[in-house]
Amino acid sequence: MRKCRRRSHGFTLIELLVVLFIILILISLLLPAVQNARAAARKTQCLYNLKQTVLALHEYHDSFMLFPPGQISAAAPEQVVISGVVVNIVDPDEATLNFQGANFHGTSWMLHTLPYLDMANLYNLWRFDLNVWGNAEINYNLIPWTEAGNPPARWDIEQFYCPSRRTSMTGDGIRLDWQSPLSNLETVGSGGNDYAGCAGSGLLFWQDQNPVVLNPLNPNSNPDINPRRSTYNLNAQQFADLEALGLNSIPIYQRSDLRGFFGVNTSNSLKHCKDGSSQTMIIAEAERFDGIGLNIDDQFGFTRTFEQYASDGWCWGGPATLFSAYRPPNKQEHFEAAGGPHENGVQVGLADGSARMVSDSVSTLVWRQLGSMNAGIPTGNF
Repeated sequence: MRKCRRRSHGFTLIELLVVLFIILILISLLLPAVQNARAAARKTQCLYNLKQTVLALHEYHDSFMLFPPGQISAAAPEQVVISGVVVNIVDPDEATLNFQGANFHGTSWMLHTLPYLDMANLYNLWRFDLNVWGNAEINYNLIPWTEAGNPPARWDIEQFYCPSRRTSMTGDGIRLDWQSPLSNLETVGSGGNDYAGCAGSGLLFWQDQNPVVLNPLNPNSNPDINPRRSTYNLNAQQFADLEALGLNSIPIYQRSDLRGFFGVNTSNSLKHCKDGSSQTMIIAEAERFDGIGLNIDDQFGFTRTFEQYASDGWCWGGPATLFSAYRPPNKQEHFEAAGGPHENGVQVGLADGSARMVSDSVSTLVWRQLGSMNAGIPTGNF
């Protein structure tokens, strides 16, 4: 007697399509949740970086009873004119040209936090008889720096990067030759930073009004726009001369009610903070103009303004590592301002050792009060 065997059927095409459709729906539902979770983790890590850096500043303060200078300058100042008054600025080339043996520095406050961030070995590699450029060129200390793998200025320090933005330097990097832009240009492609020290709530940087455009014959490459930039460093007489004209109309960051913890050759401590350490920023995310085009537009010229090019480099004092609260954050308008990649706000470190996000909707008045340490006005809620 012949037995009748049943044939097992596989999925029909329609059934397979239904299953695939259900899987795609589940993926589409889960993917935003996964992305949001990753973004939240990166945001938390960024906040942790800020907090650890503030704590390192406090350890430095405990050791020396003051915070490190925001920018160390040993070169003779250059001079520019503001409303008819001649004022000092830091030599824009002190850090970035090959001026070795002249006791130039151009270094930033971030360099001096390294021993307190468990990076004393890197700090000990730094040659303080050389400027930033010298500490980026391996031939100036060939054997020790070769053994370490890099000269110190070229080290990527994970804690100085916001993980929501990047994990290494991108873009132009440290510009090493602004003085002679038509000569061979050298750029450091590592050692960037996404955090900056607060220099107060006034105008912080002078910028050349006639920037040089490099590589004009190569429209397919990113333009190199190199306006010379430098930190204001007025002396008492220059302030008096401006005062005679009406100082309030020219709010330089060094004015007593606009000062922050950092500046040129500063030696500020917590005792100088009259507004309260929990109401005063000491560091924040630095503006890096994420998402703004770098290419040349045939019809309208450059897709960035000259103010939309950020300097970069944790060891480089000045525009790379200082910001002012004069302008509101996250507007992507000026290299002098603070700004971060997170939605709805910018993350800051306060002088009391805490770190938090400040909303994009913060008023300019409150933001400026957060930036200055002795304005004498309560900041209020922020």
